[in-house]
Amino acid sequence: MKKIVLVLVCVCITTFAFGMDLKMSVGGGLFFGGINGIEGKLVTETAGPTVTTLTKNSDDDMNFGVFFFFDATYAELNLAYMKGSPEEKVSTKEEVGGSTSLFGNTPHSSFHALEISLLGKYPFQLGQRWRLFPLLGINYLFVFSAISEGVTADKPQELSRLGFQGGVGADFAITESIFIRGEFLWCIWMSNQSERDAFKNGSVSTGDGPRFKLAGGYTFGQR
Repeated sequence: MKKIVLVLVCVCITTFAFGMDLKMSVGGGLFFGGINGIEGKLVTETAGPTVTTLTKNSDDDMNFGVFFFFDATYAELNLAYMKGSPEEKVSTKEEVGGSTSLFGNTPHSSFHALEISLLGKYPFQLGQRWRLFPLLGINYLFVFSAISEGVTADKPQELSRLGFQGGVGADFAITESIFIRGEFLWCIWMSNQSERDAFKNGSVSTGDGPRFKLAGGYTFGQR
């Protein structure tokens, strides 16, 4: 995992440092996205014939927020504020002497977080006004506040997670300096510390989901 992160960072830094015809841009906008598919399973044997199975069936998270970006033609740095409303489905199965009991709950929660992401990009000019570019990079979601079923989390940072994202973006130039930017990204999210602790003797899968971004920007110099 650390090697993958290091390689992606090196790629972004290299394109930033050695890219030709660098143009600096800044801007900001709104985004909307989601996370789904994070699952886990843990089987523990207790005293006697009882076997308890804890299963995280799914984790659906819809989030939205605002972001600001700094663009240097071949690299894009983003800083975002995010609010999320995850819905976690967890079930427990107990088998005692051949009989089975099922329990389930769906805790509703919300969180507030800051996210930083670094994306490598390579732009293609399409006519006078359009610019298309593929995107690939990493992001880190730092959760600083979380509430689950009305209870404030003591350690919200344990909900923080690392992600990888790729997609495509496009700029539409309104003037030589002002432009509108749209991006579609697909994010792959790693499990967070809280999930790894809960299923430390079992396994937790990754999650993924789309993200849509719309922003306005200003370029220092002609595009």
